[in-house]
Amino acid sequence: MLSPSISAADRSNYLDQLTLIREDPQVKKLARVRAGDPDMAEDALQETFYLLAKISQPQRIEDLRKYFCRVLIRSIYRLRGHLGAVAVDDAGALVDASGRGLGGEPSPPLFDEVTHTNMVARNWHDRLAKQRVGLTGSVPGRSPEPGRYRDVIMTTAEGMLLAIVTGDFREVDLNLALRAAYPEWFAERRVAMGNIHQRLTRARSDIRDLLKTVISLDELRS
Repeated sequence: MLSPSISAADRSNYLDQLTLIREDPQVKKLARVRAGDPDMAEDALQETFYLLAKISQPQRIEDLRKYFCRVLIRSIYRLRGHLGAVAVDDAGALVDASGRGLGGEPSPPLFDEVTHTNMVARNWHDRLAKQRVGLTGSVPGRSPEPGRYRDVIMTTAEGMLLAIVTGDFREVDLNLALRAAYPEWFAERRVAMGNIHQRLTRARSDIRDLLKTVISLDELRS
Protein backbone atom coordinates (compact mmCIF):
# COMPACT_ATOMS: atom_id res chain seq x y z
CA MET A 1 0.00 0.00 0.00
CA LEU A 2 1.30 3.44 -0.94
CA SER A 3 2.01 5.95 1.79
CA PRO A 4 -0.49 8.87 1.85
CA SER A 5 2.51 11.21 1.80
CA ILE A 6 3.42 10.29 -1.77
CA SER A 7 1.17 10.10 -4.81
CA ALA A 8 1.08 7.31 -7.35
CA ALA A 9 2.67 9.63 -9.92
CA ASP A 10 5.46 10.56 -7.51
CA ARG A 11 5.98 6.88 -6.71
CA SER A 12 6.29 6.08 -10.40
CA ASN A 13 8.77 8.93 -10.87
CA TYR A 14 10.77 7.71 -7.88
CA LEU A 15 10.98 4.18 -9.28
CA ASP A 16 12.10 5.60 -12.63
CA GLN A 17 14.90 7.48 -10.85
CA LEU A 18 15.90 4.32 -9.00
CA THR A 19 16.04 2.40 -12.26
CA LEU A 20 18.26 5.01 -13.88
CA ILE A 21 20.63 4.95 -10.92
CA ARG A 22 20.67 1.15 -10.80
CA GLU A 23 21.59 1.03 -14.51
CA ASP A 24 24.11 3.89 -14.34
CA PRO A 25 27.47 2.56 -15.67
CA GLN A 26 29.40 4.33 -12.91
CA VAL A 27 27.19 2.82 -10.20
CA LYS A 28 27.59 -0.63 -11.75
CA LYS A 29 31.33 -0.05 -11.88
CA LEU A 30 31.34 0.87 -8.20
CA ALA A 31 29.46 -2.34 -7.39
CA ARG A 32 31.86 -4.51 -9.40
CA VAL A 33 35.00 -3.05 -7.86
CA ARG A 34 33.68 -3.13 -4.30
CA ALA A 35 32.29 -6.67 -4.70
CA GLY A 36 35.27 -8.05 -6.59
CA ASP A 37 32.86 -10.45 -8.31
CA PRO A 38 30.37 -9.64 -11.11
CA ASP A 39 27.66 -11.98 -9.79
CA MET A 40 27.87 -10.55 -6.27
CA ALA A 41 27.80 -7.02 -7.72
CA GLU A 42 24.61 -7.79 -9.63
CA ASP A 43 23.00 -9.34 -6.54
CA ALA A 44 23.87 -6.26 -4.49
CA LEU A 45 22.50 -3.89 -7.14
CA GLN A 46 19.22 -5.78 -7.29
CA GLU A 47 18.95 -6.03 -3.50
CA THR A 48 19.57 -2.28 -3.17
CA PHE A 49 16.95 -1.46 -5.78
CA TYR A 50 14.30 -3.59 -4.04
CA LEU A 51 15.12 -2.17 -0.62
CA LEU A 52 14.89 1.44 -1.76
CA ALA A 53 11.77 0.73 -3.81
CA LYS A 54 9.98 -0.23 -0.57
CA ILE A 55 10.67 3.09 1.18
CA SER A 56 7.34 4.79 1.82
CA GLN A 57 8.63 8.38 2.01
CA PRO A 58 11.48 8.67 -0.51
CA GLN A 59 11.12 12.45 -0.59
CA ARG A 60 13.06 12.51 2.68
CA ILE A 61 16.20 11.35 0.88
CA GLU A 62 18.26 14.44 0.00
CA ASP A 63 20.61 12.82 -2.55
CA LEU A 64 19.11 9.63 -3.96
CA ARG A 65 22.17 8.63 -5.99
CA LYS A 66 24.53 9.00 -3.03
CA TYR A 67 22.12 7.15 -0.78
CA PHE A 68 21.73 4.34 -3.33
CA CYS A 69 25.53 3.95 -3.41
CA ARG A 70 25.67 3.96 0.37
CA VAL A 71 23.07 1.17 0.68
CA LEU A 72 24.71 -0.67 -2.24
CA ILE A 73 28.07 -0.79 -0.45
CA ARG A 74 26.40 -1.98 2.72
CA SER A 75 24.63 -4.71 0.73
CA ILE A 76 27.98 -5.83 -0.67
CA TYR A 77 29.46 -5.98 2.83
CA ARG A 78 26.45 -8.00 3.96
CA LEU A 79 26.88 -10.44 1.08
CA ARG A 80 30.54 -10.79 2.10
CA GLY A 81 29.42 -11.56 5.65
CA HIS A 82 30.87 -8.38 7.21
CA LEU A 83 27.59 -6.66 8.12
CA GLY A 84 24.07 -7.57 9.11
CA ALA A 85 21.11 -7.30 6.77
CA VAL A 86 19.22 -4.13 5.92
CA ALA A 87 15.42 -4.25 5.96
CA VAL A 88 12.33 -2.04 5.67
CA ASP A 89 10.33 -1.51 8.87
CA ASP A 90 6.55 -1.10 9.24
CA ALA A 91 6.85 2.61 8.59
CA GLY A 92 8.59 1.97 5.29
CA ALA A 93 12.04 3.17 6.38
CA LEU A 94 15.38 1.39 6.05
CA VAL A 95 16.71 -0.12 9.28
CA ASP A 96 19.63 -2.36 10.21
CA ALA A 97 19.38 -5.66 12.08
CA SER A 98 19.04 -3.85 15.42
CA GLY A 99 16.17 -1.70 14.15
CA ARG A 100 18.34 1.41 13.90
CA GLY A 101 17.11 3.68 11.13
CA LEU A 102 19.22 4.33 8.06
CA GLY A 103 16.88 6.51 6.04
CA GLY A 104 16.75 9.56 8.28
CA GLU A 105 20.36 9.94 9.28
CA PRO A 106 22.54 12.33 7.25
CA SER A 107 25.08 10.89 4.84
CA PRO A 108 28.66 11.27 6.06
CA PRO A 109 30.98 13.55 4.09
CA LEU A 110 32.45 10.81 1.89
CA PHE A 111 34.86 11.49 -0.95
CA ASP A 112 33.62 10.85 -4.45
CA GLU A 113 32.96 7.14 -4.87
CA VAL A 114 33.76 7.03 -8.56
CA THR A 115 37.13 8.76 -8.12
CA HIS A 116 37.96 6.31 -5.35
CA THR A 117 36.90 3.38 -7.53
CA ASN A 118 39.14 4.49 -10.39
CA MET A 119 42.09 5.05 -8.07
CA VAL A 120 41.79 1.62 -6.45
CA ALA A 121 41.39 -0.15 -9.79
CA ARG A 122 44.42 1.63 -11.23
CA ASN A 123 46.48 0.63 -8.21
CA TRP A 124 45.49 -2.99 -8.74
CA HIS A 125 46.38 -2.84 -12.42
CA ASP A 126 49.72 -1.14 -11.73
CA ARG A 127 50.64 -3.79 -9.18
CA LEU A 128 49.82 -6.55 -11.62
CA ALA A 129 51.91 -4.90 -14.35
CA LYS A 130 54.92 -4.41 -12.06
CA GLN A 131 54.83 -8.00 -10.82
CA ARG A 132 53.90 -9.50 -14.18
CA VAL A 133 56.98 -11.67 -14.71
CA GLY A 134 57.01 -13.13 -11.21
CA LEU A 135 53.26 -13.66 -11.08
CA THR A 136 53.19 -15.31 -14.49
CA GLY A 137 55.81 -17.78 -13.31
CA SER A 138 53.71 -18.62 -10.25
CA VAL A 139 50.75 -19.80 -12.35
CA PRO A 140 50.59 -23.60 -12.70
CA GLY A 141 51.43 -24.84 -16.19
CA ARG A 142 48.36 -26.99 -16.78
CA SER A 143 48.61 -27.61 -20.52
CA PRO A 144 51.15 -29.23 -22.88
CA GLU A 145 52.32 -25.65 -23.50
CA PRO A 146 52.79 -24.44 -19.90
CA GLY A 147 54.29 -21.11 -20.94
CA ARG A 148 51.35 -20.31 -23.15
CA TYR A 149 48.88 -21.37 -20.46
CA ARG A 150 50.53 -19.05 -17.93
CA ASP A 151 50.53 -16.16 -20.39
CA VAL A 152 46.82 -16.67 -21.12
CA ILE A 153 45.95 -16.65 -17.42
CA MET A 154 47.97 -13.49 -16.83
CA THR A 155 46.66 -11.70 -19.92
CA THR A 156 43.05 -12.54 -19.04
CA ALA A 157 43.47 -11.30 -15.46
CA GLU A 158 45.21 -8.14 -16.64
CA GLY A 159 42.46 -7.51 -19.18
CA MET A 160 39.81 -7.72 -16.48
CA LEU A 161 41.53 -5.07 -14.35
CA LEU A 162 42.22 -2.83 -17.34
CA ALA A 163 38.54 -3.01 -18.31
CA ILE A 164 37.58 -1.84 -14.82
CA VAL A 165 40.01 1.07 -15.05
CA THR A 166 38.69 2.21 -18.44
CA GLY A 167 35.05 1.71 -17.45
CA ASP A 168 34.44 -0.83 -20.23
CA PHE A 169 33.98 -3.80 -17.91
CA ARG A 170 30.90 -5.88 -18.57
CA GLU A 171 29.70 -9.16 -17.18
CA VAL A 172 32.89 -10.87 -18.30
CA ASP A 173 32.43 -14.40 -19.59
CA LEU A 174 35.76 -15.89 -18.57
CA ASN A 175 35.01 -19.16 -20.33
CA LEU A 176 34.53 -17.29 -23.61
CA ALA A 177 37.69 -15.25 -23.07
CA LEU A 178 39.76 -18.32 -22.26
CA ARG A 179 38.44 -20.25 -25.25
CA ALA A 180 39.23 -17.37 -27.56
CA ALA A 181 42.75 -16.93 -26.18
CA TYR A 182 43.71 -20.61 -26.16
CA PRO A 183 41.23 -22.67 -28.24
CA GLU A 184 43.64 -25.60 -28.57
CA TRP A 185 43.27 -26.22 -24.82
CA PHE A 186 39.97 -24.69 -23.73
CA ALA A 187 37.98 -25.65 -26.83
CA GLU A 188 39.75 -28.82 -27.96
CA ARG A 189 37.19 -30.73 -30.03
CA ARG A 190 38.45 -34.24 -29.38
CA VAL A 191 38.18 -33.81 -25.61
CA ALA A 192 35.00 -34.61 -23.67
CA MET A 193 32.98 -31.62 -22.46
CA GLY A 194 33.44 -32.74 -18.86
CA ASN A 195 37.20 -32.44 -19.23
CA ILE A 196 36.90 -29.05 -20.94
CA HIS A 197 34.71 -27.86 -18.07
CA GLN A 198 37.36 -29.02 -15.61
CA ARG A 199 40.07 -27.14 -17.50
CA LEU A 200 37.99 -23.96 -17.49
CA THR A 201 37.18 -24.32 -13.79
CA ARG A 202 40.86 -24.67 -12.91
CA ALA A 203 41.78 -21.71 -15.13
CA ARG A 204 39.19 -19.47 -13.46
CA SER A 205 40.58 -20.56 -10.10
CA ASP A 206 44.11 -19.68 -11.29
CA ILE A 207 42.88 -16.21 -12.32
CA ARG A 208 41.25 -15.67 -8.92
CA ASP A 209 44.39 -16.78 -7.09
CA LEU A 210 46.50 -14.44 -9.20
CA LEU A 211 44.21 -11.46 -8.60
CA LYS A 212 44.22 -12.11 -4.86
CA THR A 213 47.93 -11.27 -4.84
CA VAL A 214 47.25 -7.69 -5.97
CA ILE A 215 43.77 -7.03 -4.51
CA SER A 216 43.66 -6.77 -0.74
CA LEU A 217 40.58 -7.42 1.39
CA ASP A 218 41.18 -4.13 3.22
CA GLU A 219 40.77 -2.21 -0.05
CA LEU A 220 37.54 -4.04 -0.81
CA ARG A 221 36.25 -3.00 2.61
CA SER A 222 37.44 0.61 2.41
